[in-house]
Amino acid sequence: MNKHFLYFVIIGLTISICAVSQDLDYAKQQVKTLSSPKFHGRGYVKNGDGKAAAYLANEFKTFKLASFGSNYLQPYSFVVNTFPSAMEVSIDGKKLVPGIDFIANPASGNCSGTFDIVKIDSTLFTPSFTIQNILQRNYNNKFVILDTLGLGTNGYRKEVRDLFLYNFVKAAGIMLVRNGSLTFSVRMFNYDFGSLVVKRSSLPTTCSKITVNIKSELVEHKTNNLIGFVEGQVDTFIVFCAHYDHLGRMGKKTYYPGASDNASGTAMVMDFARKLTSETIKPRYSYAFMLFSGEEAGLLGSKYYVDNPLFPLTKIKILLNLDMMASGISGVNVFNGSNLPTEFAKLDSINKVDNLNLNLKAKAPSRSSDHYPFYEKKVKVLFFNTDDKSLGYHVPTDTFEALPFTVYENLYKLIFKYVEITNY
Repeated sequence: MNKHFLYFVIIGLTISICAVSQDLDYAKQQVKTLSSPKFHGRGYVKNGDGKAAAYLANEFKTFKLASFGSNYLQPYSFVVNTFPSAMEVSIDGKKLVPGIDFIANPASGNCSGTFDIVKIDSTLFTPSFTIQNILQRNYNNKFVILDTLGLGTNGYRKEVRDLFLYNFVKAAGIMLVRNGSLTFSVRMFNYDFGSLVVKRSSLPTTCSKITVNIKSELVEHKTNNLIGFVEGQVDTFIVFCAHYDHLGRMGKKTYYPGASDNASGTAMVMDFARKLTSETIKPRYSYAFMLFSGEEAGLLGSKYYVDNPLFPLTKIKILLNLDMMASGISGVNVFNGSNLPTEFAKLDSINKVDNLNLNLKAKAPSRSSDHYPFYEKKVKVLFFNTDDKSLGYHVPTDTFEALPFTVYENLYKLIFKYVEITNY
């Protein structure tokens, strides 16, 4: 008999695992609500993440979660570059669609006007080419298009890219041309020039003039983590966490819904909170529910928390981070699973015994989400992430309607059963 299966048979003789009560309709409603326009992409424009925090805190209150202070909020702040208003680009009269045809470099500064275009591509680089050839040219009041196709063959890729990306040529603006979809992100600073990324297929055949109107604003952004808990028999915690923030708005008309990333993970944390606050038997270990802001800006919320914990980090038995939970067509990644073989074996046994049919993948540690600051502090962590390359990432099309929720119910059951086993 498989030793992991035997383990759960023995466990099953000594404890009674309560029935899993999970509500997919509740989770879907949370994702739909959090990714709706009224939360503005849960970012830094129009107080998007602040409105989301108020909504989620009210949900915590509805569940009657306990708090570590007078409320569930842990305030902090950070500087971030934002795009609250203008976001317009046209090339040779062709108007480009923000988020689809182009994005602002997240560190872009203000830029407004019509400029001649200078195109930099592989044809510039002859055997006698030197960096000085570029620096001697006049780029004042011009917009440079940097098309890097073919630049890797002559040894100048990094030097040339840096020369233009950081605008040492003192142009009015810089445009990087890319294939495929455009991935927006966040920066904590801004340049003193306009900077764009444009999809190659969206460029007109001839590129001679560009009209740009981009307004950026570097702001001190006030935000909050949310933390609630269910008291157990001992003050050791099993922690559920997710980041509730996303990228917010890029101009007046374009917002990033962040349905998969990470309204879905937030919804699953809320789903667990809803279930575990309804239990009539007091658990052995306490449950903490943590929702972090600032993840998209560099894991800022979770970093702030580990530096300012509301209870000792040594009291965390295990932390379960949930990020992008609404797909799973290509399986479920369990990051840190390869480093915690016993924990992954428990998950794998539950998956097989309960016929959940999840394609679980044990992965190495990852720096990409809010578990990592805890991992660096030697807290035991597992990071769950559903795998689906067909879903867009950091794009305006990450909407509720696009989510298949392929494995949500069974993944919830897996994690719930794992937590119940861990708690007894």
